[in-house]
Amino acid sequence: MEKHPGKLFYRLSRLSPEDRLPLRRKPKAKVYANPLETQALPPFRQEGGAPLFRALAHLQPRLPELGAALTLKDLSQVLYPLAERGGVRGFPSAGEAYPLEAYLVVRRVEGVFPGVYHYFPKEHQLFQLSSRAEEGAWSEALMGLSLAQAAALLVLTLLPERSEALFGLRGYRYALLEAGYAAGLVLLSAVGQGLFAYPAETFYDEGVARLLRLPEGEYPGVVVILGR
Repeated sequence: MEKHPGKLFYRLSRLSPEDRLPLRRKPKAKVYANPLETQALPPFRQEGGAPLFRALAHLQPRLPELGAALTLKDLSQVLYPLAERGGVRGFPSAGEAYPLEAYLVVRRVEGVFPGVYHYFPKEHQLFQLSSRAEEGAWSEALMGLSLAQAAALLVLTLLPERSEALFGLRGYRYALLEAGYAAGLVLLSAVGQGLFAYPAETFYDEGVARLLRLPEGEYPGVVVILGR
C-alpha cells in the first residue's frame, strides 16, 4: 500500500473508464449573513489598462516597496477575475462547482476600515468579518515574511467538498487547479495596474486558518500580498 500522502492522493483520485462520478447537486457559494460592515466595490473596468502582453512581460512576484495605500478602484480591478458575471466567474471551474473563497485582509485601502473581509463575488462586495488586521500575527503565519509595506492580503481558500460532490476524490485536484487559475489572473490584474503582487504559497496552515476563523473543511490555498 502506498504510504506517501501525495502519491496516495493521486492514486486514489485517478479516473478509469469503469469509474462513475457522483455528480451530486452543486453546492452554493459561501455567504455571511451578519457582517460588521458591507463595502460595495466600484464597477470594474472592462476596457483600457495595460495591453495583455505588456502586463505579461512584467508578471513577476514582487513584494510591495512604497507602503502606499491602494484605492477602492485598485481593489475592484484586482478582484475582477473573481467576480461573477452572467452566472459564471472569470476563471475555469470544473462542473462550475467553484470550490474557492476569497478573503481580504485590509491594512491600507482608501475609504475602507482595516480588518478582515469576505469577498462576495455575486454582488462584487466585501463583507467585514473582523476589525483587526494583525500585522505581527499575519507575518508569523507567513513564516516571518515582512508585511510592513503591504496594503492588503488576498487569501484564496479551498472547499474541496464542493468539487468532490461532483467528481469524487478527483475534486481535490480540481480545487487546487482552480486556486492556480484564480491566483494567476489576480496577479495579472494587479501587475496590469502597476501594483506589486506576491503569491505566498508557503505558510503555517493552521495559523492562517485561525486568523480567518475558517470552519472545518475550508483550507488556505494561497496568500497574495498586494501593494505599491
